[in-house]
Amino acid sequence: MTKEKSPERAVSEGRFAILYFAWGEEFLQEVEHSIQNSPLLVKYDILLLTDRQTDLNRYEHLFSQVIIGDFQMSGLLRKSELIHYLPSGYDAFLFLDSDTIVLEEISFGFEMSLKHGIAMAPCHHYGLENFWGFREVMKAAGQPQRGQLQYNTGVLFFRNSPDVLTVLKRWNELVLKYKHIHNNDQPFFTLAMERLGYNPYTLPITYNYRGSGDVILGKVRIWHSHYKRPGNVNKKPDRWPPRRAYHSTLIYFDLNRIRYWPGFLLQRIRRALRRKSL
Repeated sequence: MTKEKSPERAVSEGRFAILYFAWGEEFLQEVEHSIQNSPLLVKYDILLLTDRQTDLNRYEHLFSQVIIGDFQMSGLLRKSELIHYLPSGYDAFLFLDSDTIVLEEISFGFEMSLKHGIAMAPCHHYGLENFWGFREVMKAAGQPQRGQLQYNTGVLFFRNSPDVLTVLKRWNELVLKYKHIHNNDQPFFTLAMERLGYNPYTLPITYNYRGSGDVILGKVRIWHSHYKRPGNVNKKPDRWPPRRAYHSTLIYFDLNRIRYWPGFLLQRIRRALRRKSL
């Protein structure tokens, strides 16, 4: 009997790649910034998927491989065409949006993608049907709106295997069919998994932190925002109550609690007076 490899061992022995999908000067500048500020990516091959119109002269040295595509769509929907351009020879990929920075070790994401197929974090705008009118697509597709969780496609660990490629293929098919209703790729990915009954491994939001005020427990591993990350974002990872980052500001206290302080103080005084009268 052949002993199955542990995910940790598989990661140490496997071949993995970071994949950026970007076109045009503005987004290539963002990719350059992402790579230069993510030194932990040096252990992986870094790939770029782009179009024929993009001038790569300044940037080609950043990548192990550049893949040129002839795309049917523009804007965010173009990301769903990823299925047609994945290179062979890799066990798993990490797809990163151009406005991401890898701050901490991310091998756990690859481990979970090898074990479960897909590993990704929830979107901070987490209601699938509530995402800018996406319920109209769900209605058209015959998908019940039952408060399903939406995942964020800006940080996507995935295994190079037939089951995952089926998800990517369905993603592209749904975009092509309903692009006249909605112009964002992200909810279509979750819908593809819903239609196929595919369960990804759900990573904590610290693997895809958007700088939108969500609470932070532990270290932010991937900062995903056009806002500059706070330099001390990972200084006190175990602090409680948890910290938040809103845009470029780190918040240690929830100021909304101030309104409860008078009542809390009055409670303490009453208890002290009762103990004194006993």
